[in-house]
Amino acid sequence: MACPSCDAVANGQPMPPPWRNLQVVTSALSGLLLAIGFFGSMLGISPLLETGFYLLSVFIGGWYFIKEGLETLLEEHQIGIEILMAVAAVTAGLLGQWAEAAMLVFLYSISEAAEGYTEERTRNAIRALMELAPKTALVIRDNQEIVIPAEELRVGDIFIVKPGEAVATDGEIIEGHSSLNQAPVTGESVPVEKNTGDLVFAATLNG
Repeated sequence: MACPSCDAVANGQPMPPPWRNLQVVTSALSGLLLAIGFFGSMLGISPLLETGFYLLSVFIGGWYFIKEGLETLLEEHQIGIEILMAVAAVTAGLLGQWAEAAMLVFLYSISEAAEGYTEERTRNAIRALMELAPKTALVIRDNQEIVIPAEELRVGDIFIVKPGEAVATDGEIIEGHSSLNQAPVTGESVPVEKNTGDLVFAATLNG
């Protein structure tokens, strides 16, 4: 999906950039601490300080997904991938491989952060698209044109979309032809010709 409103939430406020997402920030900080520990060991810092950086990396990077895994375990009585990753990291640490433990936590935390941020962007794009759709529709019932709330549309309803108006819901043209601006839905910059029998999408504009 591509649309001008994909970066806006339903109330019109822009979505915060990744660096303002706490899960992304903690993952990045985990990677930074991992890098400091790794390069510090090459520069001759004490093993205790090196291990301290790795421990902080594990704790900060694993905070969110370990918390999520524990909630799943306690509430749903299921062992998720988060718990398995936590066990693997702790086991590596107990074997003295704190660098490997930190690397494992960092890689998993950054994948979780990226997934969560992408899902949030998708949800916001859907909310923004729903905001573009009109709240009412002009339908024909009992041979009369009446305006009803869009959520009251039923399958089989015939509704009219006048020039300059947006399509209230997905449907099929049963009469007439026009050019529809589908940019809010598909990102196409050029209006698309629509004729009888063609499908139309909610929130597209009748040219």
